Amino acid sequence: MRTLAALTILLTLPASSQRYDAARPDATIREGSRVWISGASNLRRFTCKARQVSGALELRGTPTTGPLLTGTNVTPVPSIELAVDGIDCGIGGMNRHLREALHSQQHPRIEFRLRAYEVDVKPAPGLARVDGHIVIAGVERPLMLTATLRADTLGTMHVAGRYDLHPSDFGIVPPRRFAGLLRVRDRVTVHFDIVLGSDGGTLDDICRSLALAGHPQP
Repeated sequence: MRTLAALTILLTLPASSQRYDAARPDATIREGSRVWISGASNLRRFTCKARQVSGALELRGTPTTGPLLTGTNVTPVPSIELAVDGIDCGIGGMNRHLREALHSQQHPRIEFRLRAYEVDVKPAPGLARVDGHIVIAGVERPLMLTATLRADTLGTMHVAGRYDLHPSDFGIVPPRRFAGLLRVRDRVTVHFDIVLGSDGGTLDDICRSLALAGHPQP
């Protein structure tokens, strides 16, 4: 009962506390964040890892008396950003083919921008439903996915999950080599494990809600 009462108070913060403040620091993607891509050709499976993951969030929660925490992201900068030339498949030739397929000279970055979120702290781990859009090779597509949430005692949040996409949806032709003997399939899985630090506001509220729900620490 005490946990429910504390959570109710947290979710009913006045709207004035949720206003945008340009001087307030972004919840920047922290060191230790990871994004990697797995896929397959007709000959073998492969994994490509992003050497660096960057981005920022400015979350604004919506006051509610319900069991879900909802809100929006108000910063215009990418929530997650990857340099195409920084994606490493472990094989030099494969890296080169990937950059060619993604037209890295014209479109050097892959970007994801969060628009809105819904967090459910009842399950363990917590669940976040994310609504946004992703830009690959200059083509933008909507993206909705579900991620798991864990928060530690230092106020750091871990957001993890995966989703499948078809490169052809972004105008990308899967590489074919050796007169078609090697053919990369038109489906890859993007895996992510994003670390977010304290922002002094909505993100901290979500972390406290996870803690109040009694979830184990990562």
